Amino acid sequence: MSVPASDDAPGAADLSVSVADSGVSAGGCLRTSGLGSCLGIALHDPEAGVGGLLHPMLPFREDETRRRERYVDSGVERLVDDLVDIGADRRRLVARVVGGAAVVEFGWNDDAGGSIGQRNVAAAEEVLDEAGIDIVGREVGGDHGRSMRFDTATGELTVERTDGERTVL
Repeated sequence: MSVPASDDAPGAADLSVSVADSGVSAGGCLRTSGLGSCLGIALHDPEAGVGGLLHPMLPFREDETRRRERYVDSGVERLVDDLVDIGADRRRLVARVVGGAAVVEFGWNDDAGGSIGQRNVAAAEEVLDEAGIDIVGREVGGDHGRSMRFDTATGELTVERTDGERTVL
């Protein structure tokens, strides 16, 4: 987990969050790219002006030897704890979910309950609902990869798809 200084000036460099990792910030910007079937889950406390970003690869943690941030369920749990540590109130958190595309076809997708992307989105919806965190924005599915930039001060999240589409959540 990375934490930029809370006095980040506007225009300060973004903090990049890699796959199977997370980051939190009090007022800075978090960025991730390479969202195919992976997700970018941004959590924000609008009153405190803090937010965090998780880039999980798989829905549920089955391998305790792997990083918690690799999975939607254990990664969200970790991200919430990290946000509380920097001043968020878990009751005020809202979520934005990006990614979950079907960029690669595998023959087992339908037999396993959908593509990895679809299963990641379903896991995020389930885990966030159980945690009492509303999803206030989403840009999921399809067959295009995505990058995202999350302003933790305002909660604005900008999504850029590989097909050239740009969305602000």
